[in-house]
Amino acid sequence: MRVTIRDVKVICCAPQKINLVTVKVETSEPGLYGVGCATFAHRHLAVVAAVEKYLKPYLIGRDVSDIEDIWQSIKGMSYWRNGPVLNNALSGVDMALWDIKGKMAGMPVYDLLGGKCREAVSVYRHTDGATPEEVEENVRRYMEDGYRYPEEVERKML
Repeated sequence: MRVTIRDVKVICCAPQKINLVTVKVETSEPGLYGVGCATFAHRHLAVVAAVEKYLKPYLIGRDVSDIEDIWQSIKGMSYWRNGPVLNNALSGVDMALWDIKGKMAGMPVYDLLGGKCREAVSVYRHTDGATPEEVEENVRRYMEDGYRYPEEVERKML
């Protein structure tokens, strides 16, 4: 069954005043889509324009399984090659296509790429606050939630 790209949408949001860009690739199969992060927070509107004006027209009608060909073609389609704007736009599309492939295969993308390389990884959780006491309170709350590394931040703050 040939599955093609039907539409490419850009979703912008700004939680905590940080500009985030997500690419959503919709397919010819109802309900099958993929999402990818294309965030370049300081030039997010340039990424939006790159996806909507340059990548979307190229992608409509393409087979979703042509991930490598799409990546190579986009990477080399501009004369001066890519900078951070086009690289982030391409990253969002690439992630969305891999998301679709994983959904079609019924497995997480990491399994498609060879499986887990470890059982778990440490996670960074940003902690802030208006005062040192508020920072400490937030660090302790994250520690109660199971985060292990705010403890290092806490020691530096006190």
